[in-house]
Amino acid sequence: MNTMPNPEHACRSSIVEAQAVAREFLADALSDVQRVDITKVAPITSGAATWEAEADVWQPNATLKSLGIETGRPVLDHNHYLVRLDALLNVLEYELRESF
Repeated sequence: MNTMPNPEHACRSSIVEAQAVAREFLADALSDVQRVDITKVAPITSGAATWEAEADVWQPNATLKSLGIETGRPVLDHNHYLVRLDALLNVLEYELRESF
């Protein structure tokens, strides 16, 4: 019986945890988030960050919302964010990369 931990399994767990933390952070930090899809999670070997996650985030269109314009269907902005996490999965920084 092999009782040694499987490093591949540990890595997958960490990726899943990093993905969940990034998704939860963006949902909490940004206003009126309708949907968060994590599109990429990768380990980083340089700097203070350990993980980098990319995410697509959909939010109600800010212009329509500020003008109080009602629409029959929701008009959502599609934004792409980058989130950097440390080894303990604390968010170090995040930034808006693109809006579609």
